[in-house]
Amino acid sequence: MSNDSSVNLRIPGPTPLPPEVREAISAQMINHRGHGYEEIQGRVVENLKYFFQTKNDIFLLTSSGMGGLEAAIANFFSPGDTIVSFTCGEFGNRWADVARQYQANVIQVKFTSGTAVDIGEVRKVLGGLDKVDGVLITHNETANGVRNDIAGIAPIIKAHKSEPLLLIDSISALGATNLPMDNIGIDVLVSASQKAWMAPPGLAFISVSEKAWERHRKAKMPRYYWDITKYKEFAEKNQTPATPALTTLYGLDASLIMMRKEGREKIFKKHIELMLYTREEIKKLGLTLFVDIENASTTVTSFLVPEGIDASAWLKTLREKYHCVLAGGMGDTKGKIIRIAHMGFVTKKELDEVFSSIKLSFKDIGFTQKEE
Repeated sequence: MSNDSSVNLRIPGPTPLPPEVREAISAQMINHRGHGYEEIQGRVVENLKYFFQTKNDIFLLTSSGMGGLEAAIANFFSPGDTIVSFTCGEFGNRWADVARQYQANVIQVKFTSGTAVDIGEVRKVLGGLDKVDGVLITHNETANGVRNDIAGIAPIIKAHKSEPLLLIDSISALGATNLPMDNIGIDVLVSASQKAWMAPPGLAFISVSEKAWERHRKAKMPRYYWDITKYKEFAEKNQTPATPALTTLYGLDASLIMMRKEGREKIFKKHIELMLYTREEIKKLGLTLFVDIENASTTVTSFLVPEGIDASAWLKTLREKYHCVLAGGMGDTKGKIIRIAHMGFVTKKELDEVFSSIKLSFKDIGFTQKEE
């Protein structure tokens, strides 16, 4: 069924690929030390800079998004450094765990799943600390559909007397959501190919500010594969230190050309419209949204599983009977919510098919739709 184009795949990554990308990834392998490869990487990095809205370095890591998050810890800190992690879901929790594995002093401030990081609490926590080396925040919490206000939070972090680095995970939002790295003052920004970028899994992207480079030169965390000094050396000739994920790069090159032609403002607007449309349709079905509109993701919408309904069985029915593949909750929301992704290669037509499948499945799961 996974190769059946009739399947409506609406999980938050990997996401469906446009025909142009599917054609691109079927290309033959090339020498990753040759001029042809260097042209592709150069073009990809320049197009990524357009969407990151940055003049900073961007490096391509052959890994999932988590590899990018690990590289962000390994390159800019030393064991014992104080890292404050503001989290509101499973992926934020994982990033904090990565920092702990590298022997950082992690101060994790958790917010209730379904709610965003509170700016007042950020100010309070940082105000009570004399030394902070870095702050971790997940821009778009894929696990529950919460979007954090990075532009609103950043000035508080930048004002701290110890000048901490601001590190942002925007794996599931960048490319679909406006996050101007340089204007906001983000020091390290991470994303990955399989989300809004409309490419296969296999590449993480990490962008590094000048301030972060200064910290990198003093950082003592152990690293080898993730060492961005090597990536910078090889980037000067548009190469990577180790063998890159060529097939993914082919696809990413094709998708970025499409996205650049469409323009970032139009893409950002489209995703906001799809988010609003999804929320309205979910309410029409008599289901309850998990996240308030003020904190809602523009790429993932979550709703509560009605009381008495088995989430796993419902997802199985949607998948096997209606060929509609959605995602369940993660961590403390497992079994409690269902997530619909609307990022990248998607239109209202595919979303309408999702809503139709959900409505048809009500009879199968024994749910009675509320009257509007």
